[in-house]
Amino acid sequence: MPAYPTLILLTTGALFLPMLAQARTTSATDLGTVVVVDSRGQDSLGGTHAINREEIRAHDRETLGTALELLPGVTLSRGGARNEEMVRVRGFDLRQVPIFIDGIPIYVPYDGYADLGRFTTFDLERVEVAKGFSSMIYGPNTLGGAINLITRKPQRAFEGEVGGGLSFTDHGERNAWRTYANLGSNQGNWYLQAGLSYLDEDHFRLPGGFDTAPYQAEGRRHNSYRTDQKASFKLGLTPNDSDEYMLGYVRQEGEKGNPPYAGRLSSSRYWQWPTWDKTSFYLGSSTGLGDHRLRFRAYHDTYENSLFAYDDASYSTQNTPRAFRSWYDDYSNGLSLEDQWQMTSRDLLRLAYHYKEDVHREHDAGEPWQRFEDRTQSLAAEYSRELSDSLTLVAGFGHDRRDGRKAQNYTVSTGLVDEDGGRNHSNNGQLGLFYRPDADSQWRLSVARKSRFATIKDRYSYRMGTAVPNPGLKSEHATHFEVGHSRALGAGWQMDMAVFRSHIDDLLQSVRIDDSRCSSPPCSQMQNVDQARVNGLELVLDGQFQGWDIAFNYLYLDRQNRSDDSVRLTDTPRHKAFASLGRTFGPWELLLSADAASRRYSSSDGVQVADGFAVYRLKGSYHFAGGLSLSTSVHNLFDREYAYSEGYPEPGRTFLVQANLTF
Repeated sequence: MPAYPTLILLTTGALFLPMLAQARTTSATDLGTVVVVDSRGQDSLGGTHAINREEIRAHDRETLGTALELLPGVTLSRGGARNEEMVRVRGFDLRQVPIFIDGIPIYVPYDGYADLGRFTTFDLERVEVAKGFSSMIYGPNTLGGAINLITRKPQRAFEGEVGGGLSFTDHGERNAWRTYANLGSNQGNWYLQAGLSYLDEDHFRLPGGFDTAPYQAEGRRHNSYRTDQKASFKLGLTPNDSDEYMLGYVRQEGEKGNPPYAGRLSSSRYWQWPTWDKTSFYLGSSTGLGDHRLRFRAYHDTYENSLFAYDDASYSTQNTPRAFRSWYDDYSNGLSLEDQWQMTSRDLLRLAYHYKEDVHREHDAGEPWQRFEDRTQSLAAEYSRELSDSLTLVAGFGHDRRDGRKAQNYTVSTGLVDEDGGRNHSNNGQLGLFYRPDADSQWRLSVARKSRFATIKDRYSYRMGTAVPNPGLKSEHATHFEVGHSRALGAGWQMDMAVFRSHIDDLLQSVRIDDSRCSSPPCSQMQNVDQARVNGLELVLDGQFQGWDIAFNYLYLDRQNRSDDSVRLTDTPRHKAFASLGRTFGPWELLLSADAASRRYSSSDGVQVADGFAVYRLKGSYHFAGGLSLSTSVHNLFDREYAYSEGYPEPGRTFLVQANLTF
């Protein structure tokens, strides 16, 4: 890791660059955005989809996972043994599609995941999802794409919003409440944005048709509480029309219970998370220097977690072998440097360097702390060439390297042992053609070869005595092919369609082995043994019909395990759709929406299957003059029993009453 004086020197140099900046004819791109751009450095290319804060608020999507569910190609998975909210982008999970805030990577160092249920959306401006052919400027581990959270930036001298609401179960009992506030000021040459939010849920209630299970009676869902609070802050300097310098801070604190398994095929866990806390502190700058634009990012990200496992549903004793107390204390330091060079009016070259140091520290009660360190570096180049007024070529290349700096494991028999750190590198490349016959239409054809490194957990976890580490794991690779088309259909209608295919090589899979180091046979080890294929179709259609606003997206996804067709690829349906129908009547607004999905496998042997479902929401709002809005909504309108993971049923019919004031 570079010494802190070096980081301070780089940061100080970036902050003084505006004194040297020359004027540019184009305005600076939003600091938080990372997209493939054309040769003029302006229009974004590729199949990136985004959802803005108005859409997130209209559909009451208070957590990141549920907000992403609105987008094409994204499927939500929730519940499971860890009660985590996850998404898959065209079948790729969060280890392969990492999370960023304003272009800063924030995925957890240990396993690459992040519980999206802990990320509330009240302070976000929009969420962008890149798939397959994603910008090389994101850096390493974007095997399946990237998810970028763009925080708010004020546009007026003083602006903001405050809001809150209460939710009630079908039996009329209040089970949750939330409140939030966002304030901002833009004074021309500087701006300030701050946000606070608090969400507390005591429990949720199961649908009326739920049948009693061994670990769950009808009515209230056991151990289904959660509390999430968040504070965010952003200070920016804009000394001229082309340059921007920003300091950002996000602090989120959460705790949650883990509802027990409510199916009939396995035993249950009794887990609670007293802490799930994350802090992100970052700097960013964008400076124009003649034909060059220099961008700089530096960050320090921390993650603290505690997990307590109990003997039974009383959550009061820890005497059996299954009980434990575990703590994580992780952090990441990193930086990225980018040079965007306008070589000619038709040629744009972007060069980037990324450095990231990940440190994972963990221990169980009565055991010593274990420490793991990884250092990842990446070089990337992205070139855009305007072949004609309507045809653009984009080519990219990247080289990534990961060095295992330290790895300590603890077992009762061996004590604290240093493992082999391991080293791995990978190459990435992509090529895309984008044809725009007119301003309202675009064709895209792309191929991309991407990778992601095995996580610390993949390489070193003993998985509670049932597995053996494998420090020599190689990176996974995927080759993506896509043909896409978007166009305006007239009369306010817009269509986007994509056909895609992905070949995944060196896929990590748990393989059964014989090894005396396992204290709880059967024994397994993570190995690069599998190959998979993904075929799919996305369709998006938005428009108006006789005063009604209509939105629709559909995903067809066929995932195949080419190495062993008896082992299922889990947690994704073959068909997924979202549709909404809205209309305003003066100050009144009505919105009906539906999420639908076919069945999905919850276990790789196909024994556990979550059935398909269609769930409806209805919302009515009244907008007063002066920015005040009141709304009432019903979630799971028909009290349908459904689940994203077998044995983990979702809430029944729930009512939400809210107020929001914008100014």
